[in-house]
Amino acid sequence: MIKIKKGDITTQQIVLLIILIVSFVVILFFILRLNLGKTSESEVCHNSVVARGTGVIPKESVPLNCKTSYVCITKDGSCEKMTSPDIEKAKTKEEVYNVLANQMADCWWMFGEGKVNYVEKDLLSKNLYCSICTQLAFDDSLNALFSNGEIDKKDFYDYLSKTNISGKEQTYLEYLVGLKSSQEIKSTLQNSNSDFGKINLGKQYYIVMGTVSDVSVLKWVGVGVLAGAGVAVIVLTGGAGTPAVIALALGAGVGGTGGYFAGTVINGMSGSSYLTPTIIEANSKDFEALNCKDIKTLA
Repeated sequence: MIKIKKGDITTQQIVLLIILIVSFVVILFFILRLNLGKTSESEVCHNSVVARGTGVIPKESVPLNCKTSYVCITKDGSCEKMTSPDIEKAKTKEEVYNVLANQMADCWWMFGEGKVNYVEKDLLSKNLYCSICTQLAFDDSLNALFSNGEIDKKDFYDYLSKTNISGKEQTYLEYLVGLKSSQEIKSTLQNSNSDFGKINLGKQYYIVMGTVSDVSVLKWVGVGVLAGAGVAVIVLTGGAGTPAVIALALGAGVGGTGGYFAGTVINGMSGSSYLTPTIIEANSKDFEALNCKDIKTLA
C-alpha cells in the first residue's frame, strides 16, 4: 500500500485544480464575449490591443477583439438612417461637437493612445492598418443647427482645441494630436492651398484611426505610402517636445494644392506612426485614398 505523505498533491486534487482553472478561463471568455454595453466593448477592445502589444507571445496569436459601433446623432431622438444604432441626443452645435469629440477620444483610448505597437511587422513593405471605431449617421433634425446641412471641420477642430475632456485639464486636441492649437493645422493647410472641408449631414461617416507597420514618420514620407494613393503629405514640425504631425490633404493635385483635410499622423510613444482618430466619409473614394492595408475592426 502506497502511503501519501502530508503535503503531497493527489491525482484527485490535480484533476480538481485543472477543472477550476478551465472553468475560470471559460467563464472569463464568456464574460468578455457578452454584450455588456459600449463601455464594456471598449474595454474588451482596449485589453486585446494591450495584450497584443505586450510582446510576450507573437502578435498574430492574439486576436484583436474590437467592434465598430454604430451611432446616430439626433436632436429629437429619431433616426431613420440606421437600423438599431446607439442614439446620441444633441440640441446644440456644441453638443454635436461633444459627441463627435468623445467618440474620437474613445477610439484613441481603445487602440492604446499611440503607446502600443499592436500590428505585426511587414517583411516587404510598409502599410497602414486602419480601425473603424464608429460609423456615424446624422438625423435630419440636426439640419436646423448647421447652415446648408454641413458641419465645418474648421469650427469642429477649433472646438477640439478649446474644450477640455471631461474631468481632465487637457483639451481634446492635446489628447488626440499633442497640439495646443488648431492654428498649426490651419497654417499647414493654408500653405498648401488646402481646406478643412465639410461634414455633410446627409451622408454617413467613419471615425477611423490607424497605425503604420514598422516605419518612422520620415521613412513613410520618403516612400510615399499615402502619396501613391493620390494623397498629398504635408509635414508640420512642432517645437521641442511636440510630436511631429503630418496633415493629409485629400484630393490634392500636383504639388499638394487644392486638397482638403483628412487627418493627422503622429509619431507615437511606441515608436510607430499613427493616423489619429479622424472623421471621413464612409465607403468613399476619400476613405479608399487612405490605402488601408487591412481593417482591424469587426463590423
